[in-house]
Amino acid sequence: MKKIVITLAVIFCNLLVFIQTNAQCEKEKFCKENLGDYDYRSQSSFAELSPGDTSSVNFVLYGNQRYRIFVCSDPELGDVSWKVVRPERVTKRSIASIKKDTAVIYQVNETGDYITDESGNLVVKSKKVNVDTLWNTQRVAVDKVMFDNKKNSDKMFFEVTPKKTERYIVRVSIPDGDPNFAGCSNVYIGKLPIESKNFSKQGHQRTGDTH
Repeated sequence: MKKIVITLAVIFCNLLVFIQTNAQCEKEKFCKENLGDYDYRSQSSFAELSPGDTSSVNFVLYGNQRYRIFVCSDPELGDVSWKVVRPERVTKRSIASIKKDTAVIYQVNETGDYITDESGNLVVKSKKVNVDTLWNTQRVAVDKVMFDNKKNSDKMFFEVTPKKTERYIVRVSIPDGDPNFAGCSNVYIGKLPIESKNFSKQGHQRTGDTH
């Protein structure tokens, strides 16, 4: 019983440290110039990472809303790489097995009888190898890269207005360095609702003279 209590206490302490760390990272306002008028309170993610770490953040973008996505980290973490990807399901085929079967055709005479050699063996006319390939088909998820900060060094953020609700992932990679160092790496996902255009019809009232 005592061992269980100690274990639960350790887990609670680790969880408390994790929550406090994320709260501290949330207060760090990196790249303030990238924020704009977007609302980042819903799906942004804040974490403490070390050199060599990788992290993924899953989120949902809703149709007809504009989003701004970017990653900002503690400068001490170095040149952080990040991508915005959209998972897609594709069909992948792979070879399960290959069966080979050799068909032998023997020579026949004018009457259709098989011809034999001096030893009494059938005389081979030709051989044909038949190949039968069996395939495995499965649906797998692949990443469609929507934005790569290494290939868009002139852009500090990725903006998108999806036509429908879709799932996206931000993949973050911290370069190698001192494994004992830890710094904040924040994924900002901002939303800016698009104002709907409401058209009103104005009726024309015909007036006439009264006598």
